[in-house]
Amino acid sequence: MAEPPPARVLASASSLNPSAGHHLVTGDPRELAAAEHAGERSWAAWTYYACRYGDRGRQFTRSDSAWIATLSGSPGSVVERQIRWLGTLLAARGMPRLLLEEHLRILHEELVAAVPERAPEYASLLQAANSLRSEREAYMPDSALRILETGFRDLLGRPTDDDLRAGILIPAAVADERAGVPGAVTSLMEWLADGARFPARWLAAVDQTLRRARGSPVGSTGSDRQSR
Repeated sequence: MAEPPPARVLASASSLNPSAGHHLVTGDPRELAAAEHAGERSWAAWTYYACRYGDRGRQFTRSDSAWIATLSGSPGSVVERQIRWLGTLLAARGMPRLLLEEHLRILHEELVAAVPERAPEYASLLQAANSLRSEREAYMPDSALRILETGFRDLLGRPTDDDLRAGILIPAAVADERAGVPGAVTSLMEWLADGARFPARWLAAVDQTLRRARGSPVGSTGSDRQSR
């Protein structure tokens, strides 16, 4: 019988991010490196992170990822409950839970590569990501996200103008809103619909896409609404 992996080394979150407080995060250098790599990949995939949250946000990505790594030794129900708590917290700060869902998949991949003997434990992170996806798709399936993203870019006139991927973030926030996540849309729109930051064409496209997303029937692609 294979021996269980050794107990995980823990550290204070303040050692990674002075603003994060003193909750426990992993102190295993392999897991810390995996958390760092996962954060870099997520930030590369979503320029929205850097544009909205800057260096402070990058520090929280590091400390949050290091905290998530410690959850992997807990029962699946505990992991899911903690991830849902984090998702609700982040959504209230302008990050639709789709972003956490994708980051969990990347973090899982990096952790398994870095510490393969803990792969069975890390599986709970992938399960939590799948749970977030299942709930999101009940309100806004992937097909609807893609259609609304394309529609947003069409409204802008130049697809490359949506480097923030706002066309997906907006319906993802609506999915969270439908799932009962407080402030999910408001916290996103207070930045995406800021007239001091974006031009009129962008603001009109954001408004139209939000109305389309909210008008899309639950579980439907809403494709028949794109021509309105």
